[in-house]
Order: sequence, then C-alpha cells, then structure tokens
Amino acid sequence: MIVNGLRASTREQMKIARVKSGISRAVADNRIPMADRASRRPLEIFAAIFVAAGFIYSFHLGSDALGASEAYSAWAAAKPGVGAIVRTPVLHDPGKQVFYYVVLHYYARIFGLSEISLRSMSVVFSLTTLALLFALGCEIFDDSTALAASALWAFNPLAVVFAQTARMYPLFISISLAQLLMLWRVRARPGVANGIACGILGAALPYTHMAGLLILGAEGAILLRDLARGRRETMAWMAIVVAIILFVPYLPIALQQSQDLIYGHSLDYMGPPRHYSLAAKAAAGLAAAGITLWLLLGRSLESSEGEPIRFFVLWIGLPPLAFLVGSVILHPMFNLRYLSPGLAAASLLIAASIGAWSIKWRNLLAASFALACLIMLPFDRPKPQPWRDLVEQVAGGSRSEPIFFESGYVSNGNTANVPNGGFPFGYYSVPFDYYFRGDNPRIAIPGFDSASARMTIEERVSSAGGGWLVSWKDGDAVTAELPDPKRFIVVEKFRGDHLAFYRITPAVK
Repeated sequence: MIVNGLRASTREQMKIARVKSGISRAVADNRIPMADRASRRPLEIFAAIFVAAGFIYSFHLGSDALGASEAYSAWAAAKPGVGAIVRTPVLHDPGKQVFYYVVLHYYARIFGLSEISLRSMSVVFSLTTLALLFALGCEIFDDSTALAASALWAFNPLAVVFAQTARMYPLFISISLAQLLMLWRVRARPGVANGIACGILGAALPYTHMAGLLILGAEGAILLRDLARGRRETMAWMAIVVAIILFVPYLPIALQQSQDLIYGHSLDYMGPPRHYSLAAKAAAGLAAAGITLWLLLGRSLESSEGEPIRFFVLWIGLPPLAFLVGSVILHPMFNLRYLSPGLAAASLLIAASIGAWSIKWRNLLAASFALACLIMLPFDRPKPQPWRDLVEQVAGGSRSEPIFFESGYVSNGNTANVPNGGFPFGYYSVPFDYYFRGDNPRIAIPGFDSASARMTIEERVSSAGGGWLVSWKDGDAVTAELPDPKRFIVVEKFRGDHLAFYRITPAVK
C-alpha cells in the first residue's frame, strides 16, 4: 500500500509538472507573437503613412500648368545630351546645377515630358525621402522617434509642394539624407564601402544644388567636433575628400555660375544689398562665429558617444546661419527652399527632443500635426499658373502677331533698369513655348531698356496689326515700355505675381 501510495503521489506530481510546463509554454508562445507585433507596429504604421503620402503626392499632378521654373526643368530635360544640359544652367539659368536635369532627362526619355511625367519624378524622390527619414531615425534613435518624425514631415505643406513640383528639391533632399545616414554610419562603423558611398553622395550634393557646399561645410564642422573630442574619424574625412575631388572637374563651371548667380540675385527677387553699417556686419559675423565655436568646442550635454542631438544641430543649423550672415554682409540670399534638406531633418530633431521630455506628448503632437496638415491640404493648394489660358488667347488671333518677352533677370522695381545679360531670349518664353506651338514670332525686348522696348513693340505691332506682351514687371515699371496710348490700344488680360499679359493693337483712326 505504501508503494502504491508513493506511485500515486509520483504520478500526481508529474501531472502537475506537465500542467505547469504547458502553461509556461502557452505563456511563452503568447508573449513572443505579442513582442513581434509590438516591434512591427512602427513599421506597419509607417507603411500606412507611406501609402497615404504617395496618394496625396500624386493627386492632381497634371491638373495645374507648369510654373516658369518647372518649364525650365522640362526645357533642360529635353536637351539632346548631357553636354547640352550642362550648358543650359551656365548660359540661361544660373544657380541651377546639372544633376537633377540629367536625371530628369533620362527619366523623361521613358515617361515623356508631360506635366504628370515631370512631376512624378519628384513624387518618387519625395517618397524616397520619407523612407530615408524613417531609416535615419531608426539608425540614430529608435523606431518610435523615426515614426514620429515621418508623421511630422510626410504631410507637411512644404513636403507636399516639393513632391508636386518639377524641380530639384526632392532629389536634393533625398541625396542629403542618404549622405547624412552614410556619414553617421561611417562615424559609428568605419569601413571602406561606407566611406566611398558617403563620398559619392557628398559629391552629388553640389552637383544638384549650390547649397550642397554648405552642407559639406557643416559636415566638416561635425568632424572637427569629433577631432576636438579625441575621435579620429579618418574614413569620414576621406569621404569628404572624395566628395571634393569628384566635384573639382565641375568647379570652373560652378565658379562661372557663382558670378552670374551673385549678379543675378543682386537684381532679381532677392534684391540688391541692404546698406547695413560696418558695425552691424561685424556684429553679425562675430555672433555667427561665436555660435559656431560653441557648437564645435562646447562641452557635451549628451550621454551618447555619438552626440546625435548636437550632430543634427550642426548639420541643420550651420547652413541657414551662413545664409543669414551672407544676407547681412553681402546681399539677401536667404530662401527657405535652399534649406529644404535641413527642414526635413529638423522633423527628426524635433521628434527626438520632445521624446526626451515625454514620449506620450511627442506621439500625440506628431499625430495631431499630421492630422492638422491633412485637414488644411485642400485649402492650401497654390494658385495655378495661367499659361494655358494665355496660350488659348494667342491661338485665337492671327499667326502673324508677335509675342514680346522681356529679357534680363526678373528684377524688382528698384533694379528693373539695370543692364544685364540674364535670360537673353526672355524669361517667360520658356513656359509659354511649353504650351504654345503656333508660328507667331517671338521677340525678346530688353527688360532693362524701356525706351528701346517701347520702340520695338510699336514698330512690330503697327506692321502686324496686333501683338501680345508677356511681362514680369509690376504696373508702374511696365507702363514705361507700353506703346503710346494715343496710337495704340493696350488691354491688360492678366495680372499676377511677377506676371502680366497684355493685348496690344493699333488704335482705329
């Protein structure tokens, strides 16, 4: 009986052990899928944001006519080869670098030069930017920070405008973030492959936009900060050297463009130099130098060895600081578009900074901001360009009637009469000819010489019996070049921002 009792007790203990083991396995089996789901959740939410962004970016791509700058993109992309593309910004559109035009050229060979085709490449690179932003956040911070940053940028009105415009900025942002990611990896895990990739991407920056040189300068400052803290980032320095070497062949063209760019921006919408005192200029320079030195040499406030917050502050902050100082010392040069890579990266810096204070509030603010942007999008559409309507009006008239375009940089009222060689065929002739295929003569008149322009208009309109003027001048400036009202009838058909359209006919005697 004792033996039987021991056997029964042993069987009972084994049964209990099996039950406990089963419960443990069940708990473990349940925990693992829950952990997997939790780890996949940021990626799943990002995928939803990515799809929604792709839909929004692609909406109404072909509904609005191209703007003037977009038409120049189409014009450059339609050139027969890379050599002709390189000459385009040098001769006609200073400040615009060639890499975007070359990429668009080959893209357009596949998809064409329609509005949808031209703008769709911007959609592709805008979505690439979103993916790079998420990858950058995961690499430097964590999945949740990356997700919050993606939500902050994806539906931002600036991001949507960039995605729906056939200009270089989406490509510029994508290359910048990709190069920033590679620079972080080279600093964290030095390697030849990462260094070469970082150098090639770094060279692509100034080939895409002149502001890329300031980004490379900011990255040099980051490496100087590392050097001051005893970190010898040999491979990262080699990446910067590779970028400079690859850009050297284009340097003579870039210098020529820089001269035209400075002269052109002294005349166009950015305006002539402001007359700050020497003391004000010195104060601006010293303040910028002080901020830069503090960022380079100030004591570390972060526990992380890579100092990710300071890393982003240097990369994002130094280019606009340089533009601001240049605007005080030289002439106005600050434009939000030039800082587009920093604006995208700033969403990651904001998400990380708020997350360090409160993860709950960061997630709530990111979701609220994204929702607010989505609500505002239908009310924030830019005003469409009028080129289709203007072309339709000209097409309804005689083919012998000339169309006049003002040559020179698109100047403000104070500099409209300064002689210059900008856009010798007329700035607005490119967007007009994108839509107009008629045989009407196109005549460039000097935008900086109102008397000569007026004489040409009167002569050609008298012989043809009518004509059209496409002007970038405001009402007061354009009056000086309009024909004599006693002998001609001038009707303003359209008036917009830096764009006016006139119908000119001889007065009936």
